[in-house]
Parts: sequence; C-alpha cells; structure tokens
Amino acid sequence: MSVIQIILVNAIAGIVLSQGARVLVNIAKTKNYFWGPVDAATKAGFVEKHVELRPGMLINYAEGPAHGIPLLLVHGQGMTWQDYGPVLTKLTSSYHVVAVDCHGHGKSTWNPEDYTANKMVDDLAAFGQLVFNGEPFAASGHSSGGLLVARLAALYPDIVRGLVIEDAPFFSTEPDRAPKTYAYIDGFDFVDAFLAQDTEPDWVCFYMPRSYWRRMFGRKLWGSFTRSVISQRHASPQRLPLIRWVGVSINRIWESLSHPCDLRFSKTFADFSWFSDFDQTQTLRDIQCPTVFIKATTRFNKDGVLLAALSEQDCDRVDSLLPANETIRVRSSHDVHFEHPRQFAHTMLSFAERIQ
Repeated sequence: MSVIQIILVNAIAGIVLSQGARVLVNIAKTKNYFWGPVDAATKAGFVEKHVELRPGMLINYAEGPAHGIPLLLVHGQGMTWQDYGPVLTKLTSSYHVVAVDCHGHGKSTWNPEDYTANKMVDDLAAFGQLVFNGEPFAASGHSSGGLLVARLAALYPDIVRGLVIEDAPFFSTEPDRAPKTYAYIDGFDFVDAFLAQDTEPDWVCFYMPRSYWRRMFGRKLWGSFTRSVISQRHASPQRLPLIRWVGVSINRIWESLSHPCDLRFSKTFADFSWFSDFDQTQTLRDIQCPTVFIKATTRFNKDGVLLAALSEQDCDRVDSLLPANETIRVRSSHDVHFEHPRQFAHTMLSFAERIQ
C-alpha cells in the first residue's frame, strides 16, 4: 500500500470514528431530553393544577415552591408549560414560579372565541392575581408569550413588577412583514389547508412532507426523517416523535409541533385576528416596569426570508421604546430557555435582584 493510500485510509477511518462518536453523543443527549427535566421539576415540588377563571375557561398550570418573587412563565405558540422544564428548578431559589398552559394549548380550554391577545391578557391578569393572592408579580414570556406579557404589563401596570421578554416577534408579525418570515412560510401557510382537509388528522404528519426544512436537509434525508416521524405519530399520537441519532436541536423541529395545541389558534396568527386592537409600538411605550429583552441569533436565507423571530433593527426598535430596558443577545436558536437553560436562569436570577 502506498503512502498516499495509507493517508487516505487513515483519513477515512478518522472521519468514520468522528461521525460515530457524534452519533453516540447525540443518542446519549436525546435520552428523555424533554420529559426528564419535567420529571426533575416534579420531584423538586412542582405540581400541576388547574383553575376555572370563569364559566367555560379553565387554565392549566404548574406551580413550584413559594421561595421568592411571584413569577408567571408564558410559553410560546404550540408549546405547553413543560417547555420550561429545563429552567424550572433553577429559578426556585429566587422565585415562586407558576408556568401556564395558554388558551388553546395543553390542558387549558380550547375555545377560538378567546384567541385574541387582549382576551388572553385579561384572563392572565385575573389568573395572576388569583394564584399570587393579589401580589404584583414578574412575568416572562417566550415568542408569542413575550407579546402577551408585554401587553399584560401595558394594560395592567399595577400588577406587573417586571418583565423578561424572550425573543418575542415584535414588528415582524405585522401584516406587511409576516409573509417574509420563516414562521409564516413554514407553518401558517399550511394551517388553512390542514383545517380544510379530513384525510390526515395529525398536524405533524401533514406538516412534515411540506416543511421548509426539506430544502435545508435535502429531499432524501428529510424524506427519511418524515417517514420515521409519521410512522411514530400514527403508532402513538400521544408520544413525542424521536430520532435519537440526529440530536436534540433537530428533534426540536418536529417535537415542538407535537404538543397538544388547537390549530385554530395558529389560524388567528395567519389571518392576524389575534392582534385585534393590539398596537405593538404603543404597547411597548406603555410599559413602565423594568424589562429585559432576550434576543436570539438573527438569520436570513438567500431570498431574504427572516429565519428568526425578529431582526436586529426590530430589536433596536424594541429597546428604544421600552423606558427601562436591558437587551441581552444570545447566540442561540429561538427557544433560548430550552437551548441555554443556565444562561436564561442566570438572566432571570440577576433580574430578581433588580426588582427586589
């Protein structure tokens, strides 16, 4: 065997070993990656509860030990309170944490008549006053949940003592901007078609073959993922689909769409009815409490589609409108609290000192 052949063999062997090691690491990291932190929070004292706010409106939530400042956590669209699993136990040293299932999500009531920001905020205000016994509370919301907590602070300034807004899609969700965003192209464009058909009852199975991500991964690889996810969903619709060897970040694409959620809620984002009487600029101007805005990484594709919640210019505009704000940029995908729970928890604990 020549020297060149020996070098090539060693190089190929190194690549194979490297890829094999990566697969093994992925398999280890994906083991119970979503439910493991939720189980840990339960062992640490978090209890799932529900309350009927008004006739026909039940709110499901999880509550931790009352160790500090009341804190309401509001998840993003398509998720449930369990999405905060990785950070729940990290926050209990400074906060009395309550994580809610929003309207149309999880075990809370699914009623399309309630799917506007203002109606949801009215209920969240009543809910917060109820569970925290009338004490002003801090709030943190992710994505659409960030829009909600901002609106909550603007409309109910006497009950919100501080906000951490996590990568909320301010301004990019307005009608002239939304069609050029990943969220609109990869999800909202399909909602009407899904609701209008009766062939495929499972949203994830309907979504996978149409996903924007097939362009990124290629038809062959994405097709393999699609077949596996659809097979798992059809076999066990209540379980989160999992392809362990690809790692957590890729699994999050289909896992984040697999939680109980009323697709009629997504339709209100697609047709902008969720934003009825919700002026985003004025909302930010009306917030008087201390705030932190967490901004994840901004990306655009070659066609100028925004592959993030909001642009850097949007973030600067948010910062300029909030009177007492600190902006923190994190190199992360959209779900910072899940991808970087230690950094998110550090931000939250530092904020607790600021609003004591």
